[in-house]
Amino acid sequence: MQLRGWRLGLDRMQAFCESLGVANGGSAKFLHVAGTNGKGSTTAMIQSALTQQGVRAGGYFSPYVYSLRERVQLNGEPISEEDFARLMAPIVEGADEFVDSRFGGPTEFEAKTALGFLYWAEKQCEAVALEVGLGGRLDATNIVDPAVSVIVSIGMDHMHLLGNTLDLIATEKAGIIKPGRPVVVGDLKPSAMEAVLHVAAEKGAPVWRFGQEIVVEGDSVSTPGRSYHGVRPSLLGDHQMHNAALALAAVEAAGLDRNPGAMVEGIRNTALPGRMERRSRPGQTLILDGAHNVDAAESVAAALQKHYPDVRWQVMTGMLNGHDPEPFYQALAPVVEQFHVVPVADPRSRDSAELAATLNGMGLNAVHHGSVKDASQKLSDSSHVLGTGSFYLLGCVAYHLGY
Repeated sequence: MQLRGWRLGLDRMQAFCESLGVANGGSAKFLHVAGTNGKGSTTAMIQSALTQQGVRAGGYFSPYVYSLRERVQLNGEPISEEDFARLMAPIVEGADEFVDSRFGGPTEFEAKTALGFLYWAEKQCEAVALEVGLGGRLDATNIVDPAVSVIVSIGMDHMHLLGNTLDLIATEKAGIIKPGRPVVVGDLKPSAMEAVLHVAAEKGAPVWRFGQEIVVEGDSVSTPGRSYHGVRPSLLGDHQMHNAALALAAVEAAGLDRNPGAMVEGIRNTALPGRMERRSRPGQTLILDGAHNVDAAESVAAALQKHYPDVRWQVMTGMLNGHDPEPFYQALAPVVEQFHVVPVADPRSRDSAELAATLNGMGLNAVHHGSVKDASQKLSDSSHVLGTGSFYLLGCVAYHLGY
């Protein structure tokens, strides 16, 4: 099986899943989540709120942080190695058959998504929290007919694929909205909100908006149907209350709100790698966050200022091509002592020496290292270390720092 690179489109994915016996992703109720930032956290909270109620719930996350198996989950646990290997066999066989078809062989992301659909069908999942990979309209996950769609946020990222204005990006992400299906919408800037509402109106989709139909007051969340009290997200950052409100609303809009108290408990119990993930040992605190755009960087900086108000961080960082480094690192600068720039173990990695030069040219204190291992040796005795800039960097940072 020879997997291709990223390909935005749905025709091949639809045909491939039909050939595997999971047309439209299968019969589960899908809660489909898109957004520039916060979609992973929201997806995880949805899955946790479902699982806490006793719903047999799948989860799909993009990208993974430590193990490829994190992408496909059941009740918060990654697919087992045995199930992964067994279910990949028909995918490989089917992919080989598609190579000479008019569609061509599937991409890596299409294969991983198909794996999820096979796994959740086999496990007879009632519901699946399904995170979009990139964009929405042409993402491989968008073959499903969801019980609810969720648009968490809209920001300037992946502009080379999605468009260079907020309204264009919003329109692409709003492509997951389906006719007559409710859509839960986060706190968007006016131009982005207008674009999402336009698509929803065209599709006849009922809209629940954060700040209007969905209201947060302290630790309480109100929706069109009920109120939830004692909502305290386990994930760090004030923005997580916003994401928790969207998660609760999505479960409700999908008709799966059977035990509101258990849903709130699920929000409190949510864990997700690489989102303000805290690790510690005597003499050192390590925070790992996959932020890679300016909005995410601002959220990371705000969370660090709140929880560690007097700390300036040593930051191990690298970035993939396609992201804008200047505003990202400027947003982090108020909490940073020094940036330690390293290559990311991915073919799309931005040249780390050039990135370090860019940061120094901005007046920031940056030093270049040839590898994560070299930087980790330098930072082994530092009291507060932040790893950020790419999800694909975090596992390597944790490993070489000995966590």
